[in-house]
This record gives sequence, structure tokens and C-alpha cells, in this order.
Amino acid sequence: MKLFKQFAAIIAACLFFVSCAPSSGRSLISNDFKLKDLDGKTVALSDFRGKVVFVDFFATWCPPCRQSIPAVESLYNKYKDNPNVVFLGINVGEDEQKVKDFVKESGITYKVLLGDKNVMASYKIRSIPSFFVIDARGNISNKHVGYMPGLEAQWDQDIKILLEK
Repeated sequence: MKLFKQFAAIIAACLFFVSCAPSSGRSLISNDFKLKDLDGKTVALSDFRGKVVFVDFFATWCPPCRQSIPAVESLYNKYKDNPNVVFLGINVGEDEQKVKDFVKESGITYKVLLGDKNVMASYKIRSIPSFFVIDARGNISNKHVGYMPGLEAQWDQDIKILLEK
């Protein structure tokens, strides 16, 4: 029985690490969306063509999402003065006031949008947090599902590579 528990723990850890691994690097056209920001303005992904876009799908109730927010915020602060990089947080369909309160409480300063079922389906979001790095042509360059401390180094590398192109 002890051996079975150890084996199950190893399998669970492997599955977790595989789910956190970046995608194959194969570029896919990102799906455009039009979502409201927390000020009620409509924001479209296509508004940012010509820029590298980092997208974070999150929920206020999600512990790994909460854990990743400071890392996303830190990376945003590194690039916020670069006119060729945009950060977007997309909440996965929660109440607007709850999201506003969470953004304030968490100290999020990058733009947060209110997601819906359509954007979740078009990006095939099955787990959160999910992070996308989109190139200047609107192609998904990389996707990361899940969060572990240190993943922000890979996000930074993804952005740097796209800025050098």
C-alpha cells in the first residue's frame, strides 16, 4: 500500500509539472475578443496589433491565480514603459464589483478585463491560471497553464524573444 501511495504521488507530480509546462512553441492565430475593462470601456485584442501581449486568465477564488498575481505585476512593472508590450488580465466571468475589489486589494495595475464564456471557449481555457504570450502579428507564441514560483522567468524570456524579432 505504501508503494502504491508513493507511485500515485509521483504520477500526480508529473501530471502537475506537465500541465505547467509551456506549449510546444507552435504559433497559432490568437482569437480576437472584445471585452469590457473595469472602467466600462471596450478593449479588443486587435487594438494591440504590432505589440507583444501578455494575457493572464484568472479568478479571484483561485489560489494559484492569487499566487501568480505578484509575479505578473512585477513583470508588468519591468515592461510598463515599453510601448511594444501590453499586459492584460482577463477575469473568468465573476461579478464586476468582486473583480474591482480584488484588483484593488491585490495591487494590480495592469489592465483587467471582464471575461465571458466565449473568450474562455475560444482560448480553450480548462485550467486557471492560464497565460498567453501573443506576438506582434497576433499569433500565440506560447501558452503556460498553471503557476509555480519561478515561471515568470520563462514569461520574461518569451517576451524578450518576441521583442528581438
